[in-house]
Amino acid sequence: MNAAEMVAIVLLVAAAIVGIARVVRRSSLGDRAVALDALTAVITCTLLVGASREDDGLMLDLAVLLGLMGFLASVTVARFIESRKDDQ
Repeated sequence: MNAAEMVAIVLLVAAAIVGIARVVRRSSLGDRAVALDALTAVITCTLLVGASREDDGLMLDLAVLLGLMGFLASVTVARFIESRKDDQ
């Protein structure tokens, strides 16, 4: 493991801890949605670091799939929050 991979892993773990703390803390639905989107991005980046380390193409496919699913989830939650504000 070289220094760049080690730094990337340490930063990704720190970002995951901050994201989990933000989700667990009682806040608005929008804040939680953004935190979960950030956690999805952290997991995607972790898969990409693992793919470069292991030279594995399957992890690249999983990272692309997770990125697409995260995008769709963010759009769905944003539309839900927007429709909820219109009803009130």
